[in-house]
Amino acid sequence: MKIKTEQIDRLVDRLMKAYQAKELIMLKAKEHEVRAKIKEIITRNFHEEEVIEEEARQMLASHAGQVKEMDHYKMFLLIKQKLALKKGFVL
Repeated sequence: MKIKTEQIDRLVDRLMKAYQAKELIMLKAKEHEVRAKIKEIITRNFHEEEVIEEEARQMLASHAGQVKEMDHYKMFLLIKQKLALKKGFVL
């Protein structure tokens, strides 16, 4: 899934505001450091999902002749789910 840096920044901002408003988080480090770490984790997560999606596309393309009657998007999702499960990645 392609996501822009600005979208990740907004997501981090919303998470921080929501967690602080509900007192679900107590910062033991500076806020900008916590935000940077959350952004790093989210960015890494989206990158891992992109890698899985690309692998699923390649698998689907290599078997395209065998699955003519199947819905390609459904096959893509199925392959992606199987790859994610195999890699221990939560979608």
